[in-house]
Amino acid sequence: MLKKKHPLARNEKWKFSQPRVGFRAHYVAVDEKSGTKQVLGLSAANTCREGIISDARGAFQTRLTNLTEVSEFRGKNGWDCAGKPPEWVPTGSCDLIDPAGKKKPAELKLQWHPNWMKDWNDQNFKVETFLRVCDVVIGPVAVLLGPWRPRGDKWWRTDPKAAVHKSGDQEYVHWQGSDNWFLAHPATMAIATGLYRQCFHLCGAGIADEVIDTLSEEEVAEVMSTNSQRLALQFVKRTRAWIEVPVADHAYVVNYAFPFGFWRRLIRLQRAIRQHGYEESLGQTFHDGWALTGQSGEWLGAYGFWGTEGELTDHHRHLMKMGAPRRKTSGESASNSA
Repeated sequence: MLKKKHPLARNEKWKFSQPRVGFRAHYVAVDEKSGTKQVLGLSAANTCREGIISDARGAFQTRLTNLTEVSEFRGKNGWDCAGKPPEWVPTGSCDLIDPAGKKKPAELKLQWHPNWMKDWNDQNFKVETFLRVCDVVIGPVAVLLGPWRPRGDKWWRTDPKAAVHKSGDQEYVHWQGSDNWFLAHPATMAIATGLYRQCFHLCGAGIADEVIDTLSEEEVAEVMSTNSQRLALQFVKRTRAWIEVPVADHAYVVNYAFPFGFWRRLIRLQRAIRQHGYEESLGQTFHDGWALTGQSGEWLGAYGFWGTEGELTDHHRHLMKMGAPRRKTSGESASNSA
């Protein structure tokens, strides 16, 4: 697809803004010594994805590590008398899949101000329209990047009447079509929250109906209920124009999950995790990816980790290698080399 022919290329309503977005999810913390498991909640929201990632990292660090004791006789920079800095030591691991089957659906959330959309495009924007756009744009991506997600059609359906939740004096619209894949790494969290915000922008551009028409409700239900990787890959290729988008005025490449020219990153990521899992594909353990044993976050998002065009990192090269098409052997499905 040529950039100048992209359906958003000349859309004057295609604008960038930073509404407050976030997530709410549950994961299983496994104690390193006793092996006991505990289902824990995790929630964060911010106008920038870096803030969301920082809050999530702090919560994981509190739950899954412990700061070593430091002598009361400290030298420079808080180091103890032996010259050693305090260290965060892992005390537990994170299981994104609840083996007991008690896992609750994850939810992406966006602070809700209906007048925003009315001001943008002079039409009454409805919650159900936004949720349908999320089903079409994020749904198949969530299937591809969460290959372990549970099957079934009840847990992922978002009821428009129950989607708006109040939090203090704020209101959020929640979409629950995803599982916990975005907790795997700061880069995946940036992708999920970025795409969710992008659905808001697509609606603001006045093309919600065009986006929704890309996939029928029956097709969305089939791919999200069966967790079919084959269907998900077919469907993201059909919805590519809504995933790989041009950068709007007054925005930057890093503001989008997959801006124009970064499509291959998504395809290599889905292929890599299907074949190798997240830790091997990203080249980092969960603790290292979230920098849980360091004093500050190392990765602030997908671009801090993989880099941008012209400044790609070793982590990006590793992903390209891990997700490279395999040589087709007799009987191998075409989807493995898509």
